[in-house]
Amino acid sequence: MVKKVDDIRIDHIGWRLWDAAAVWKEKFAAEMVAAGHDWYQEARSSVVPYVGLKGTKQADIVARMGLSKQAVQQLIVDLEQSGILRRDPDPDDGRGKIVRFTEKGMAAQRDSQKAKLKVEAEIKATLGEADFDRLMTMLKNIGSEA
Repeated sequence: MVKKVDDIRIDHIGWRLWDAAAVWKEKFAAEMVAAGHDWYQEARSSVVPYVGLKGTKQADIVARMGLSKQAVQQLIVDLEQSGILRRDPDPDDGRGKIVRFTEKGMAAQRDSQKAKLKVEAEIKATLGEADFDRLMTMLKNIGSEA
C-alpha cells in the first residue's frame, strides 16, 4: 500500500506556508475566472507575476522562474497567442525579447488588483484584524530574511 503524503510528512512551517499559499492562489484564480480571465486557472498564468508593468526581459523571467528556457518560452507563447502578452525586440540584446502586457493583459492586471483585495478581505475576516496585521508583519519579517 502506498502512503499518502499527509501520512509521511512532518508538520512544519514550510508545509503550512505552502498550503496557505495554495489556498490563496485557488481563491485568487477563482476571482480572476469570475472576472472573465479563465486562463488564470492554467499553468501559463504562473508567468504573470514575473512580468513588470513596463515589461521584463524574457531572460530575466526565465532566471526568476527557475524553469527551463523552453518551458518559460512555451508559457509566454501561449499567453501571446491569447493576446495577453507580447514580445518586443530587446534594444540592448539583438537576440533578446522584452515581454510586455497587451491591453488585454493590462485589463487582467487591473482586475487582479480587485481580486487580490477581495481575497485579502476574506482572510482578514477569518482571522480578525489584529491577527491579520500580525500575520502580515510576520510574513514581511520572514520575507526580509531571503
